[in-house]
Amino acid sequence: MRTLAADIRLGLRSAPARAGLTFLSLWVGLFSVVVLLAVLDALRLEARNLAADFGAASFAIARAGGAEASPWSRGSVEFFRANLGASARVGGVRHVPGTAGDGFAVLAVDAELASARGWRAAEGRVFDELDMRSGARHALAFEALCRRQGWRAGDWIAVGRESFRLVGCLAGADAGLAGLTASAVFIPYTLDALDDGPQPARDEVDTIWFRTTGGGDPAALQRRVAALLRQPGFDARQVEWITLDTLLEGIRRWQRIIAWTAGATSLLGLVLGAVMLASMLLTGVRERVPEIGLRRALGARRRDIALLFVVEGLLLALVSGAAALAAAELALRGLGGAFPLPWHLGWPARLLPLVVAGGIALVCSVVPATRAAQLPPADALRNE
Repeated sequence: MRTLAADIRLGLRSAPARAGLTFLSLWVGLFSVVVLLAVLDALRLEARNLAADFGAASFAIARAGGAEASPWSRGSVEFFRANLGASARVGGVRHVPGTAGDGFAVLAVDAELASARGWRAAEGRVFDELDMRSGARHALAFEALCRRQGWRAGDWIAVGRESFRLVGCLAGADAGLAGLTASAVFIPYTLDALDDGPQPARDEVDTIWFRTTGGGDPAALQRRVAALLRQPGFDARQVEWITLDTLLEGIRRWQRIIAWTAGATSLLGLVLGAVMLASMLLTGVRERVPEIGLRRALGARRRDIALLFVVEGLLLALVSGAAALAAAELALRGLGGAFPLPWHLGWPARLLPLVVAGGIALVCSVVPATRAAQLPPADALRNE
């Protein structure tokens, strides 16, 4: 083994320029592979978490982007509740303007939203009917925002110019309201003190949530809601539907973009690296013909000669893969929040590049190793 290591080191040092270019080509391709896998894995986890937080049985209708005012009021929420009955949970949400805190929005919600969204408290509790009836100055937030702000259940927090008691930190990372809810503080729907606008504006509802009950079909519930929206007093043109598919479409679009762009870069780098590695090994065979002949004359078997070039290619490729993995992890961690996309270095991103590097090395070393092993000792020695 020690002799083999010395022979491989001698072979790589005999052509340092070719070995360096091969290493660099493989490094670029494998670096791109690591980044590609880290981003795709993070997007996959985001899609899975979003599906879990949003819920397959949930959907919402929101004010369309071009609408000047909300098409719904609190009475609209009650209308849907009355017509859908026990087949659905219905909750309303109103964005409270002019009260944004330090890195969070403020949303007024009713007690039914906790059921419609399937919220559960990681600490403390969720709103109940007593909170709504009494107009208590209570608040909720998701645990990520609680951690970021240093809040605990029971703390008094500043919301606008008022103070609210945080009664609970919600589990999960809800991102259903166009990305607002993950960084939002929720207050009871009955509290209008934060809104200095006219009474009609206070009564507006920006988003209405629906959740099927008893294992009902969400598609059937959507059709019932769409039929109700055609009733007098509603304008379907002012409605934007929010479903799990519409939310996942953004993630899927990023997955396609990353797969095509980073994937093309990775493929180009790997093809170039493979060509360089095969060329380096073939050139090494031609330049080391006398050495090969001498080894055969001294008793080296054909498989020993072949193993020399296979291990040489494997070593160079695996070192390139390990260096690319380390560089990609340092780059991703170093960029931190400046990196424009989520990333997650799980086992696929750590192991697959090394497997790819090993596969490339084995494929590229087959022809050079076979040629070296088939050289007749006498012919090789005559070329010395």
